[in-house]
Amino acid sequence: MGEKTLEDYFRESDSRYNQKKNKHKKDSSSNNPKKKMSSFKEFFLSKFSFDLDVDLTDPTSILYRRNYCIRNIIFLANLVFVLFSFVGISKSNYIITIGFFLLVTALSQTINYMLKRKKDDYSHQTILMYLQSFFVFLLSIILYIKVYLGFTIENGSMKSLTTFQFSITQAAYFLVYVTIVIMSLYQDTKLLRVMFIWTLVVMEIINICFIHPELYMHASSISELFEYAFIENGSIVLDIALRTLVFLVFFSALYSSASISHFIFEERRVEFNRRMGVETDFVDVVQSVFEAVKVYNLNQDPVHQEISARKIASIARELALALGCDSITVGEVVEKAKVHTDKIKYLTLNGKANIDDSNFEEILNKTKIATQIIKRLQLSKRAEDIVYQVFIGTDNKGFVSQMTIDSKDLISNIILISEIYDILRSDRAYKKNLNHQRSVEMIMNSFNVFFDPEIIKRFVKFNNEIKIAYEIS
Repeated sequence: MGEKTLEDYFRESDSRYNQKKNKHKKDSSSNNPKKKMSSFKEFFLSKFSFDLDVDLTDPTSILYRRNYCIRNIIFLANLVFVLFSFVGISKSNYIITIGFFLLVTALSQTINYMLKRKKDDYSHQTILMYLQSFFVFLLSIILYIKVYLGFTIENGSMKSLTTFQFSITQAAYFLVYVTIVIMSLYQDTKLLRVMFIWTLVVMEIINICFIHPELYMHASSISELFEYAFIENGSIVLDIALRTLVFLVFFSALYSSASISHFIFEERRVEFNRRMGVETDFVDVVQSVFEAVKVYNLNQDPVHQEISARKIASIARELALALGCDSITVGEVVEKAKVHTDKIKYLTLNGKANIDDSNFEEILNKTKIATQIIKRLQLSKRAEDIVYQVFIGTDNKGFVSQMTIDSKDLISNIILISEIYDILRSDRAYKKNLNHQRSVEMIMNSFNVFFDPEIIKRFVKFNNEIKIAYEIS
């Protein structure tokens, strides 16, 4: 497999780039059901997507977005809690209902107020995270107690639950598990560890005081309680133990899932930071390359360089035609022969400090141009070295091997021999300019070792066309 191009590297390193480039355009018609579905999807993502418009390098931004989304989730959960709050209402528990409503309202307003303040304060957002978790947890516990008491308290006394009433209380009991799931959405293992102790203690109180209140009647002494619970009614202990075991298994699975999600998210954030660093370094490198190319060009006479490039391009075009190249290849030869004079003006980043979707293609294209210019300047340097070494007689086998270009790179070979011909026809400190005939003879006899025989053969055969192309350029 060949080496990956710069374009391949950046396309593979950013999956979001591919998603945005391949995203289908939305239908402009407001009556289109797909557009309505898309609008609903955008609304849903704006309220519940944890990654929407989040700077992955900023922990505070991430935590704020989670607080915002979980607040919306808690709002939906509250709708369910409200439905349960109307269950089991009796004449004796209106005070509980009013107290429940006031507590929920106060906590909700506090959370909404805190969420709008200090969005950039990590400590503030952390406090809000614990407050929201405690709020939804406390809400579920109070709701369960209210539902239970709403069924059991009548005229100041406790009554037994019917099968239907017991089923509803168990549904309310299940809401405690829902609150743990909501907490796990933070993917914060420390928060889960803290809330685990609270939840376990409260659930054990519920198991003993509400699900099995008959234990109270036999709790006058430890021996009586032990005999009643473990000897006479072992099913009570078994029920409490099973409920505790189920909770522990459930929490363990949830904690493991949150830990994995937290690890993946942190790795993703680290990788994103690393990638941003690579992009910044890449922009710096590109800028340095651009400046280096410009500095090299400042050392050249721009008028002479442009005339020389035009002559070399004309020679290269005639040689490419003589070698039977197709029109596309001929055009590519001419373009690459003059790229260092025609496109040097494009080598600027215009103050772009980083790479994003809006400027990726532009920077990539400019980088390709810079690469072509560097290769072209390398050919010029190679041609100068070859001519100089041949004239002073130091062109040994090692030098020939080092300077010879792979014959498969036909375009570079065509430009190189055209450059050598232009140098031979020009004055240098170590030589006088040569006429056309003498230049062709030297290429055929002294420079033939650097090129494929077919190129030399065609150059010599069509040397008159090459002479005309050189002189009229």
